[in-house]
Amino acid sequence: MFKLPVWLLQLGTLVALVAAWGVASKLMNNPSVLPSPLACINAIGTLIARGTLIWAAQASFSTLLIGSGICIIVVIPVAMLLALSRRTAAFIQPMVRFISSVPAIALIPLFIVWFGFNQKAVYATLLYTAAIPLFFSVLTGVQKIPPVYASSLRPLGASTSRIIRDVYLPGAIPGIVVGIRLTLSYGWRAVIAGELIVGSNGLGRLLAQARASNQVDQIIAVMIVICLLFLVIDRLLLNPWDQVISSRWKAL
Repeated sequence: MFKLPVWLLQLGTLVALVAAWGVASKLMNNPSVLPSPLACINAIGTLIARGTLIWAAQASFSTLLIGSGICIIVVIPVAMLLALSRRTAAFIQPMVRFISSVPAIALIPLFIVWFGFNQKAVYATLLYTAAIPLFFSVLTGVQKIPPVYASSLRPLGASTSRIIRDVYLPGAIPGIVVGIRLTLSYGWRAVIAGELIVGSNGLGRLLAQARASNQVDQIIAVMIVICLLFLVIDRLLLNPWDQVISSRWKAL
């Protein structure tokens, strides 16, 4: 039986969604509430021609990369060290889970009080949002490694640093990869939310400006760009890397 490629089915779903959007916009006949897809495409072109969309996308990307980089550099070593002791990990996990129950958007007012209406508040929102899933992913990845692997090396004179390098780090790679993917995914949402509320710069600021001027076509246009940019990150950068890691570890 002939089967359609997955990408073709996904494309068909997207076309159907745009078609339904166009029909709903025509039936509503109120561009100030639901503009047509063509109007939103024109809005994207207008923002690109002005240079504001490219500048905003670069600013948001820069914030995401810098904040996620800091998060990865700090959280992965800390999580791995804590995971070496199951008692310590069991003591830390409830506290981290309790902290993670507070949505990042609820903490933005506190970050604004601490750091002001500037980029520092956006970075704080990103770090809070992205650090927790990365922490648990690394922790889980290390704890899945059978303890016998490490205990069998200690009588041979292996130091803790050697065990981390040769046992825990390679064994935790799948968990680390999942954590990095979650870091970028949640971090991207946090960047947009922080920029939207703080109004410092980036795509979130464009959304806030469009809302202030009641330009619904530009609001939807920026939303489309946000989705497309993350699809580029996820499909073209993260997904191939994830597949390589998965195939490599399945083969072992």
